[in-house]
Amino acid sequence: MDSRHDDKRMNVEDDRLSSLPDCLIHKILSFISIKHAIQTSVLSSRWRFIWTSMPYLSLSRDDFTLLPKFSEFVTHVLSDRNNQTEVSSVKLTLHGEDSDVFVKQIIKYAFSHNIQTLNVATVLESDVQIPLFLFSSRSLKHLSFMMKCSAVRQYRTVVEYLPYYFKATSTWDFPALTTLYLHSVTLCCDERNDPCIDLFSKCANLKDLTIRDCYMNGFEVVSICLPLLSNLTLEQSISGSVKDINIVAPQLKNLTITDFQHKNYLISAPNVVFLLYKGYHCLQPPANDFLSLEKADICVFYPKCAHQVLCLLQRLHSVKFLTLSLEIVERLSSSVELLSNQPSPYANLKSLMIHPGQLIRSRERVKMAAEVRGYLLDSSPGATFTVYSYEYIRVMYGTKLAQDHIKKLRMFLEKEKAATDTKMAKIHEQGKADVDIDMSLKDLSVQVEKGKRKASFIISILKDINQVLEKLPASTRATIQPSISTLRAEADTVMKKITDCIKMDLQLLKSVLS
Repeated sequence: MDSRHDDKRMNVEDDRLSSLPDCLIHKILSFISIKHAIQTSVLSSRWRFIWTSMPYLSLSRDDFTLLPKFSEFVTHVLSDRNNQTEVSSVKLTLHGEDSDVFVKQIIKYAFSHNIQTLNVATVLESDVQIPLFLFSSRSLKHLSFMMKCSAVRQYRTVVEYLPYYFKATSTWDFPALTTLYLHSVTLCCDERNDPCIDLFSKCANLKDLTIRDCYMNGFEVVSICLPLLSNLTLEQSISGSVKDINIVAPQLKNLTITDFQHKNYLISAPNVVFLLYKGYHCLQPPANDFLSLEKADICVFYPKCAHQVLCLLQRLHSVKFLTLSLEIVERLSSSVELLSNQPSPYANLKSLMIHPGQLIRSRERVKMAAEVRGYLLDSSPGATFTVYSYEYIRVMYGTKLAQDHIKKLRMFLEKEKAATDTKMAKIHEQGKADVDIDMSLKDLSVQVEKGKRKASFIISILKDINQVLEKLPASTRATIQPSISTLRAEADTVMKKITDCIKMDLQLLKSVLS
């Protein structure tokens, strides 16, 4: 009785889902990969072709053990999909050799179907020159290219090449683009073109721009002159031949710059509310005061010119929450004559924090001249004032580093546990008649190599955590140790599952061959 009642309830729920309009079903299916969306076609005749009109495509190489299977699947999706339906969004996750073929194939298809959002994250083993037609689109609103390190490489090696390769022959023509994210992209200026070419001048609606770890060859000047830009992040952003970065953004609210090279930043952005700068050398004073500035965090490791530091600080006079690196304070303290007859500019200041930028120094005593303190605080006597010691920052940094390692490894272990459980279930269901010996041998070889890399990665992260813990005080180690013990037990379980999965594959293959 209960069983029939449960079956009837499930049928009613299935009917309710099937009765939804296509657009809602498409939205639900957009949260999973297209591979899993296609698998819903077996549910009923209502679902058989519904995936073919999905405007969202999420293609992941991670869903396939072998490259030929993924290649066959991509061809199937692009050929069997309803060609009259536009593609509003594509999410592409690739790795390994020959990935450039899929990048070009899928991007070409998407751009011919009025794509609005393109998100590509890959680990590639060779350069990929992005097709020239990508530089122009009337429909594209969100574009993201990210070089994503594999788990093992992320910790044990340095990426020595930037595989996305854009050959800039002209400005990018994206009139609808509002978000652009570039990570580990190479931009090469054509020798016949102006080395000061303004790549973004035809992206008039761009509001969010992020450039991380990119390389520019042949460029001398990078201009970011965008009337609607609201958020700009340049993190270790541009290496190569670039000398000057020109930023003109009247609507800019949030500006983050991390630069460990010596570049000239020419900034005109009077409405900035949040400013974060971290670099070896001092940021050039902007063309205008930051009149709307509320929060600023300025960390300079090697400030050489006290006068340049002072000019920058004067531009920040509207700030409410100010954080400075100790190196800035020490530089000003060595040149207090510059502060004579200089009134404190910070009438709105609510909080001032000083912290060391460099953690490798052994000196513990913070040197801050009375003149410097007066310059920073006299106009806001009610502002809170905090100075962090080297030891405090080291402990905080080490604790966060350990916690980050623990979090990353735990996520990795959870993913691997789910993957091995699924793999074991498939092996149990698979009969001898279903085994393709050649494909199984290749698959087994791949699984063994992957298993070695995963085990090596797990062990290396645990070693990294131990090295971090050794440098922390005993009281701090004691608070983290329970998490480490649990993590080690989880790691042992997952490594055993990986080994058992390979053994099951091998046993199945042996039974077929015997």
